[in-house]
Amino acid sequence: MWVKVISARSRGARAIYVALLLGLSLLVFQPRSHSTGVPGPVYRVKTTTRAMALTINVVWGTEFVPQMLQDLMSAHVTATFMVGGAWAAAHPQLILEMVRDHMEIGNHGWNHPHPNQLSYEANMTQITRTNEAVKHIAGITPMVFAPPYGEFNRTVLEASAALHMPLIMWTIDTIDWRPSSSPSYMVNKVLGRAQPGAIVLMHPTSRTVAALPEIISGLTSRGYRLTTVSNLLTMGEPTGDE
Repeated sequence: MWVKVISARSRGARAIYVALLLGLSLLVFQPRSHSTGVPGPVYRVKTTTRAMALTINVVWGTEFVPQMLQDLMSAHVTATFMVGGAWAAAHPQLILEMVRDHMEIGNHGWNHPHPNQLSYEANMTQITRTNEAVKHIAGITPMVFAPPYGEFNRTVLEASAALHMPLIMWTIDTIDWRPSSSPSYMVNKVLGRAQPGAIVLMHPTSRTVAALPEIISGLTSRGYRLTTVSNLLTMGEPTGDE
């Protein structure tokens, strides 16, 4: 970052300038700062409990969702499906199946825009419209919000906080949307980086479907309990550290 230094003739002017420069540095380099009073994003939970959460962002890949639900149910574990509101409205039966199978329904915005490009009001609409759609379908309101593209700025954080919904990021990204991410790559990455309180990011893809059973068995055999994000948040302190 390049900053042009402006000369200050008085000690008071210099002090004001330094304070402004430090404030700018905090905004640029510490986006997870809680100093503003707005809750920061959650990347994991600080806990000694051997528990992790699988999150599955769903705005496409509908054809793979039933098999993922089946694999989770067969292994007797739960996960959090972060759904787009428009997707949920178009696939109410799958929302009902998720609830029936004791999965958590999280909020992934209405139609997957770039949140950082939206106003506070537009971000609020994206979140509340999705909450209303899920409640209309299943009678429940999502409690956590995963921003599309993993984007957030102060405006996005403020909108999420106003609705008392923690903004959820991830500890481990499977990058399963990328064609070069093979099932073995995903399995090795998740198992290699597993830790108490970790949050794993997934999407419904054919490669994820192939990897999911081995990820589940690998984590559970290592003593990890797979639970929902909201439940994981009760087990310790949410943190912005990956």
